[in-house]
Amino acid sequence: MGGHPFGKFPTVFVRIRGRNSIVREFNALLDPGVEYCIIPKVDAYALGYPEAANDDPISPANNTLTFTSYNGYGKAALIEMGHVELGTLSFEKVDFLAMDIPPVTGFDVVLGRSLLQFMKVELDYSVGQLRIEDVRKRVEA
Repeated sequence: MGGHPFGKFPTVFVRIRGRNSIVREFNALLDPGVEYCIIPKVDAYALGYPEAANDDPISPANNTLTFTSYNGYGKAALIEMGHVELGTLSFEKVDFLAMDIPPVTGFDVVLGRSLLQFMKVELDYSVGQLRIEDVRKRVEA
């Protein structure tokens, strides 16, 4: 499967602008099985979200969310990214969880349903083709 156009997983490049107006580019996994988008804590911190670095179980940040995963229960800061871009598509105020992603995965962030709900995603895995459409424009027209 290593020679496949998608490799193991469908990924895209994404640009994210944080609270401090810094823009960073990431390799992102598209995962409709995940409720929120996910960004590593260190990247969230660099984009202007210091609460993402708070690991204090006694006094967690006000925006800490408890979630369930295959590992059991966890806690992460729920943050609102100012701007997310995929190619020509642009999305404002997207919810992300700030939690670490193992580097061995090969991607930097996960794009979950907090963003994917605004898209029509067509994936033809046999040829490695991904087409994304902003459904908000179609609804507003």
